[in-house]
Amino acid sequence: MMHLISNKLVEFVEKNSDVIIKEWLNRVSDNEVSTFTKENIDFVKKKAEYILKHLNQWVSYDTSKQEIGEKYAEEGREFFNRGVPICEVFRTTVLLRRILWLFVVNESGFDSAFQLHQMRELNDRVILFFDRAHYYLTRGYMEEMNKKMKELWKLTDDDTEKILFQHSFYNK
Repeated sequence: MMHLISNKLVEFVEKNSDVIIKEWLNRVSDNEVSTFTKENIDFVKKKAEYILKHLNQWVSYDTSKQEIGEKYAEEGREFFNRGVPICEVFRTTVLLRRILWLFVVNESGFDSAFQLHQMRELNDRVILFFDRAHYYLTRGYMEEMNKKMKELWKLTDDDTEKILFQHSFYNK
């Protein structure tokens, strides 16, 4: 088990997740994401709260790509089934990452080289987590889209391969 030197910053984020979520919701609700209904905003809010309140788990060196993959591929499928465009899913998660980072920079009060190193490590781990989550969200979304296209239009794997390039990652 490898520990992060940035654990204090992770705890800081987890303790202040409500403040970060409030700022994030203001931006999401402020025409940042045009197709979100109140129901969809509540849905993504719960997802964002879960990420921030469990940030230690997601940025830990002990969390595997497989764990992130299983969780976020399923979330991608959920977003597709809710009718949320993938670009807007991506936009909300990028916005969450940005607001989280700005909060850490502006509110953590760093004043030493060691604290700067802690921030660098946290930034690296957060970016890695969000990059993996984005990949698997998109993957799950596209897998569900592939399934739906086959169901609605009775398409074959060869048909959907021409559009979705399913052999790049489907069913692996």
